[in-house]
Amino acid sequence: MTVHSVDHVEFFVGDVNQASHYYCGTYGFRVVAEAGPLTGLAGARSLVLAHGGVRLVLTSALHADHAASRFVRRHGDGVRDVALRTDDAVGDFERAVAAGAEVVSEPQTFEDPTGRVTRATIAATNDLVHSFVQRDEPSGAFLPKRYRPVAAVAAPGPELLRSVDHLALCLRAGSLETMVDFYQRALGLRHTYDEYIVVGGQAMASKVVQDETRGVTFTMVEPDPVGDRGQLNDFLDGFDGPGVQHVAYGTNDIVRAARELRASGVELLSTPAGYYSALADRGIEVDIDTEVLQELGLLADRDEWGQLVQVFTRSPYARRTVFFELIQRLEARTFGSGNIKALYEAVERERAEGPDAGVPVGAAARTEG
Repeated sequence: MTVHSVDHVEFFVGDVNQASHYYCGTYGFRVVAEAGPLTGLAGARSLVLAHGGVRLVLTSALHADHAASRFVRRHGDGVRDVALRTDDAVGDFERAVAAGAEVVSEPQTFEDPTGRVTRATIAATNDLVHSFVQRDEPSGAFLPKRYRPVAAVAAPGPELLRSVDHLALCLRAGSLETMVDFYQRALGLRHTYDEYIVVGGQAMASKVVQDETRGVTFTMVEPDPVGDRGQLNDFLDGFDGPGVQHVAYGTNDIVRAARELRASGVELLSTPAGYYSALADRGIEVDIDTEVLQELGLLADRDEWGQLVQVFTRSPYARRTVFFELIQRLEARTFGSGNIKALYEAVERERAEGPDAGVPVGAAARTEG
């Protein structure tokens, strides 16, 4: 397989204008292309948003029997397609189908003077799909003859998002091994990391699959039914089954990104003060003052390769399903799992101080995945 990066992430949404207003107004995305019935996109309207190295596609239905309408009725707004950049869309599609993947759409080539794009799509799980996207001219049109470019406007601020660092999939209990096997067979990804985590009365299993360059990373998590119900169960209930729980955006300056995004209305999750007093005991010494980490709710962790800093957002959706993460890697290759236990212990210490400690609801579970 030749997949090597995330080309774009498509959300099916109830109102594409409202969703676009949110992402442009808070995260600083810009609309760069659009599609609809006049461009050959039957029954739907779609906008392409860009920020740094991240592209989102927002699609909403224009009538009730369109796939986007059915998706939103069942799941609410959420991720429909994690599209993967490849050097051989037809070949990768054929290999995936030979490995047992279900066909969603056969390979199709879109071409005009601005470039040539080949795309084909397979099913993953519960309405989540993956498109193979091959671009002969990466800087050309998003999808020639189907999407038309929108006149460029100046970025509203600094480009804070470098790439899609990883996507977390929340799975039903007992399905983790099956999905890891699917991603290895159908997409040629490698199983690189796994962990079993106990947090208070909750327990979860996590496995990671990646391509050779780590440009495509899926973190998959399932709840252990022997433990208490938690955030993973809430997602499965709200989304009506498995799906993308969060999208992690890589950044080169998480302090600036967190400050800019919070100022523009992105709600970052806060963290108990006790978490920060324990950083030194955990051997965490990132080049950011502890006061700044605490001010912005930033979490720090380390692995055998290096350290990382991350922060999670509150879900902007009514069902409280999909949320987002900012992550800056200082050589670290894992995903901050050390924060789960450390954050839980900090919460317990503050709870012991009494009801006025100001611990936010759900703080102990916020770093699942």
